[in-house]
Amino acid sequence: MEEAIYNRVPLIGMPFFFDQEMNVNLMVHHGIGVKVDLHKVTKSDLKAKIFDVVRNKKYHRKISEVRDFILDQPMTGLEKAVWWTEYVIRHKGAKYFRSPLLDTPSYQYFLMDIIVFVGLALFLILGIFLSLFVLLKPALLQVIKYLFLGDEKKLKAM
Repeated sequence: MEEAIYNRVPLIGMPFFFDQEMNVNLMVHHGIGVKVDLHKVTKSDLKAKIFDVVRNKKYHRKISEVRDFILDQPMTGLEKAVWWTEYVIRHKGAKYFRSPLLDTPSYQYFLMDIIVFVGLALFLILGIFLSLFVLLKPALLQVIKYLFLGDEKKLKAM
């Protein structure tokens, strides 16, 4: 879309998934193109929309307006880069622009605190299950023997 706007080319949008639907709706809302519904498109409908976009001057006018609006900036990219570089020099590094994420300790950066917490939680849960199994093992064996032997007298004899 950016290249089409920059080159003043009206658009025909056919959204397939995710954010494309929103982008095509914005394109239609701003009058720089038309939308083709993927599930209802026919050969004649697509052909009519192509001819409409090519022949209708309102799309060309509107996309030129949008381009002029976007490109209307007080300075070029190079001038901005030079200005901000000089700004940082004038303000001795402009420490207030520095991201606080640069001071993140390495254990947090590599998520070691999260990994240790999850590991300990899993270790604790596994330990609880194993200790419950060890404690309940005799009772489980009795139940299994009862189920397979099927007789209480035989169960007591064991």
